[in-house]
Amino acid sequence: MKKTIVSLAIILFATAVALPALAQDELPPDPSVMVQNSQPSGDYIILDALILRPLGLAAMGVGAIGAVAAAPWAASSNSQAMVRQELLQRPYAYTFCRPLGDIDP
Repeated sequence: MKKTIVSLAIILFATAVALPALAQDELPPDPSVMVQNSQPSGDYIILDALILRPLGLAAMGVGAIGAVAAAPWAASSNSQAMVRQELLQRPYAYTFCRPLGDIDP
C-alpha cells in the first residue's frame, strides 16, 4: 500500500512539474480556420462531391419528412418559418448553394 501511495505521489509531482513546461510550447495553427480567398484543396473537393453532397440530398429528404411530421405542431405554435428554415432551407443551401469544396460555409 505504501509503495502505491509513493508511486502515485511521484507521478503527481512529475505531472505537476511537467505541465507548466508544456504550456510554453507554441500551439499549431487551427486547421478549421481557413484563410480568406483561399482555394479549397483537391481532397476537400473530392470529399464534398462524393460524400457530403449525397449526404446533403439525404438530409433534404429527412428534413422534408420531418417538416411534414412537424407541420401540425408548427402550425399550432406559429413556428412554421423556423421549421421551414431549419428542416428545408438549410439542407438545400448546404447541398446546392455553397461552392464545391467549401466544407464549412
